[in-house]
Amino acid sequence: MFKKIIQAIPIGVCSGVIILLIAYFSLVPHPVGSGMLTFKHADKVAHDLMYFVATCVFVLDYARYKNPHHTRISFELMLMCASMVLGLVLEVLQLAITDGQREFDVNDIIANCIGAFMGFLFMRLWGVHMFRRTFVHSRKHRHHHRRHNSYFH
Repeated sequence: MFKKIIQAIPIGVCSGVIILLIAYFSLVPHPVGSGMLTFKHADKVAHDLMYFVATCVFVLDYARYKNPHHTRISFELMLMCASMVLGLVLEVLQLAITDGQREFDVNDIIANCIGAFMGFLFMRLWGVHMFRRTFVHSRKHRHHHRRHNSYFH
């Protein structure tokens, strides 16, 4: 059932939702749930986590789009960079439109980049393969790859 729900979501919707959520948490002065983490550097952990998730979702949307073909590392790197640019743009917007209620912080940008890079590594080393095995590969797709390989033998 979960598999069918995931497959029914149009490609790009999850990425759009993640972008909106990150924009909300980055630009609203006191977003709901922002006080849940209260330890030292909790905001940096939150930045790491948000951009880790964003990169993972971007790559998963791309993997769904490429179904059943394999994804390209160059495009996954581009999605990681897009996640990093999103973080940079939102930090600049904090400076420009929040009337001092939110602050521009270089350390937040660094945390965003670390989270995006970790998301890329996670998806590249494990996530895309697990996603493809769970949601994409079926007997039909495995045969599809064998047929293509047999032409070259």
